[in-house]
Amino acid sequence: MSRDFWHNVCVGLFTIVAAVGLFSGQPLLVAFGVMGLAAAAISWAWNRIALEEVVYERRLDLRRVFVGETIAFDVLITNGKPLPLSWLEVTDHLDANLRVVSGDGPSNVYPNGPALRHTTSLAWYERVRWSYRVQCLRRGLYHLGPARLEAGDPFGFLRSSARQAEDDDILVYPRVVPLEKLGIPAVRPLGEVKGGIELFRDLARPSGLRDYQAGDSLKMVDWKATARSQKLAVRTFDPSSATTVILVVAVDTTEPYWTAYTPGDLERVIVASASFASYATEQEYNLGLLVNDMPVHSDRLLTVPPGRGPDQYGHVLAELATIRDYATAPMWEHLAQHGRRFPVGSTLVVAAAFVSGDFANVLKDLRRAGHRIVVAYVGTEPLMDLGPGIIVYKLAEHLDLPEAAIDPVAA
Repeated sequence: MSRDFWHNVCVGLFTIVAAVGLFSGQPLLVAFGVMGLAAAAISWAWNRIALEEVVYERRLDLRRVFVGETIAFDVLITNGKPLPLSWLEVTDHLDANLRVVSGDGPSNVYPNGPALRHTTSLAWYERVRWSYRVQCLRRGLYHLGPARLEAGDPFGFLRSSARQAEDDDILVYPRVVPLEKLGIPAVRPLGEVKGGIELFRDLARPSGLRDYQAGDSLKMVDWKATARSQKLAVRTFDPSSATTVILVVAVDTTEPYWTAYTPGDLERVIVASASFASYATEQEYNLGLLVNDMPVHSDRLLTVPPGRGPDQYGHVLAELATIRDYATAPMWEHLAQHGRRFPVGSTLVVAAAFVSGDFANVLKDLRRAGHRIVVAYVGTEPLMDLGPGIIVYKLAEHLDLPEAAIDPVAA
């Protein structure tokens, strides 16, 4: 039976007692019934406003971390009314991939996953604080919350509950390993020359104007300068001076692509990709990303256009963190379709655990089209010969990941 049921039963009994005392002329019965009804009214009113002006907050010191790192956060509960709370129970849910390593309260396991649970009392306008540290066990996007608050009257007759505090997201980046620890030479691991290719104009670096020549694109005509000089003038640009690195992350670890994947191989692909992304950022290269995975929050192919700087690196790591085990199509199909859109002379770093014949042919075609190809192969099966001009690094033996890091990632 619910607490409301027994509360109503008590109200009915005290009403009967008061009525019997009134009709029988027994003042004690009347007084007893009236006191019982008064207690029931106080209980009902107290319960109705128990959670009013009660605010639950989480304050995290970080929201973006790497696998294995810890996050400190405080939980604050404020009673913002002139009525005390004789008791308050709080249950705040955690993702199973966030492990509490220290804190001011117990961590319990519930059907929906682990949770933090507290029981306390609050005086009027009082605030309490609990502090925790949680360790992030796997890459992915995880949540703290929702928090459920329960309180009631001081007699324990009634209780009310409410959901408080928005969910807090924590993004856990994949592990990054220095290329030297992967057995990759520290000098020119991508085979590139500092400064990149100097044969192609960089539209971000205008240098001046010249007269129009046969074959020039009309897109390059400066129409204002043409109007002033009464002859066609074409904008000119300095040659490109930045190397562009495109990370090609193959989610399909077997053939056909829709069969069961290998969790360990997929995580090795992602760690290798993150490690090359770190190197490209350190060298101040333009960095882009192509993945044949279905994004968490979209129904389109997951890509990051080339860019440069810490923000670009963070964007790429965020996409790598949320990669799941569902490939929309074989990577070789995506690469054949999107490869023609890559900047001319780009370096393609292909992280894969499985390279089919079709995949190899696409890589050779891109090589002939003027791209540098670097294959970071993390599979354990023998890799076919990809031909001259394609750099291959076999990384499987250098990427022994802990078992906890290769379980499926929550979406």
